[in-house]
Amino acid sequence: MKYFIIFVLPFLLIACAGQRLPEGGPADSEPPVIISVSPKPNSINFSGGSVSIEFSEYVDRRSVEGAIFISPSIENVEYDWSGTELTILFNQELRKNTTYVVSVGTDVVDVRAGNRMAKAFSISFSTGDKIDNGLITGKVYDEKPDGVLIYSYRLNDINPDTLNPAISKPDYLTQAGATGNFELINLAAGKYRLFAVRDEYRNLIYDPETDAAGTTDDVVITTIDTLKSGIKFIIAKEDTTPPRILSAQSTDNRHVFVQFSEPLDSSSVSIKSFQILDTAGQKSLSVLNYFPKGYQFNTFTVLTEKQKADSLYLLKVDGVKDKAGFVITPIAQTKQFTGSTVNDTIPPSIVFSTIKDSTSPIFPHNELVFEFSDMLQLPIRDSTVSLLRKKDSSQVPIQLKVLNPAAFSVKSKTKFLVNERYLLRLHWNQLKDPFSNFRKDSVSSFSFTISDPENLGSIEGAFTGFIGRFPIIEAQNVTDKKQPVVRTKTSEIGKFSFTQLPEGRYTLKAFDDVNKNLINDAGKVFPFVRAEQFFNYADTIRVRPRWPVDGVLFEAR
Repeated sequence: MKYFIIFVLPFLLIACAGQRLPEGGPADSEPPVIISVSPKPNSINFSGGSVSIEFSEYVDRRSVEGAIFISPSIENVEYDWSGTELTILFNQELRKNTTYVVSVGTDVVDVRAGNRMAKAFSISFSTGDKIDNGLITGKVYDEKPDGVLIYSYRLNDINPDTLNPAISKPDYLTQAGATGNFELINLAAGKYRLFAVRDEYRNLIYDPETDAAGTTDDVVITTIDTLKSGIKFIIAKEDTTPPRILSAQSTDNRHVFVQFSEPLDSSSVSIKSFQILDTAGQKSLSVLNYFPKGYQFNTFTVLTEKQKADSLYLLKVDGVKDKAGFVITPIAQTKQFTGSTVNDTIPPSIVFSTIKDSTSPIFPHNELVFEFSDMLQLPIRDSTVSLLRKKDSSQVPIQLKVLNPAAFSVKSKTKFLVNERYLLRLHWNQLKDPFSNFRKDSVSSFSFTISDPENLGSIEGAFTGFIGRFPIIEAQNVTDKKQPVVRTKTSEIGKFSFTQLPEGRYTLKAFDDVNKNLINDAGKVFPFVRAEQFFNYADTIRVRPRWPVDGVLFEAR
């Protein structure tokens, strides 16, 4: 018996080794591909009960099963694996005279290195004597388009106004690849409504505020006009909920810090928006003023009359809107806080300045902005700030502009001189909060040099071929994505210009800003709203210092 075990053991080890992936060798960077399918693509009069797919290498089975989509939908399927081959078993009768498309999306990864399929794959077959040959192609424009699903609904037998992808699964389906390109193949003649959806739950249902989505125009396929190309999508998460108060807290007996769930439309906020009630005496606590923290408009500081120590107050915020236009609701517009025992004795301090350090780029026409931790006594006197040319200490005349109760800007009345060094001084003894707190005998100095705008680049051109409103042109530095996107509006004859652009390669995009919010809106899934039209310039544009790029012809196509 002992000898039998010794004899058999090597064969067992060899057999087990045959199931393992080979080890060592160069790193695997090749994506998996499909090398054979059955039945043969575009087969007709199909009467079988399964489809087989063979991959070029071992793949993660779960990723494959999650990436398979069948159009029209077959709900009851099973998966049977044998090495690199998968058989999809249909456990229900297929429709007669129907073209089916089995798609394998780009979420498939190989076992060895986790490489994703580079492009979605589809196989078509018909239970009738002909294959539908409608084709829709397009692209999803997004930083990470791979995996975005394209939902397609045939509108011929339904009322389009009732179509809600949050309830109904798509009739046809495909997935965008790494470049964003997609194909919907073997479509029957008809009118289709398409949606691009980053389906986070992979449930083939649109989940608002979870799934980013985009819309486009309806597409018509006929037996003669079988191809529709150039369909474009952008995607974004839809805001479907109104803002709410997250917290309210007194920082001292004169200030209440209020935080909202999202940025507010600043035009909807006023001093009348804030009301405070003493819950014990049912008396109002007067609101004297307010100011936002930064420019996101989701946090505000409210100045009150003196609070009673340890009293319970109720803050109510009424009528404010988020940037999608939703008004705060009664169930989310109140918050309790306790009155503070602490007196306000802290003087204002700087929380933001455009002069971050002596190397901050300041250009001849720039304003210098200062934002403070508390609101300031108004009016702010010109003597609060002094501006000097550093080389001879000569005084530079300035103009102060109040931006909000806790921020102001400084602008030279004469043009800043290029390459000249300047010194700005803040005299803190003149910067008092409403309760006369200030930093005594203190001056802060900011040194900066005026940058030459000629060291930057520019782009000038014309946008043509679009009829209607004057679109927005958007330029993005793809070499340095930390640079903010810049936008400008075209003139009546389509001309546009960008100045003072840092060096780099830029993409251009034009969009029809229907609602005038300076954002290219991706549309609304339900009720249906078409995305704002957009156009991408075909090439990137290289911007160099002191090198204007003129004559850019940007056509709407």
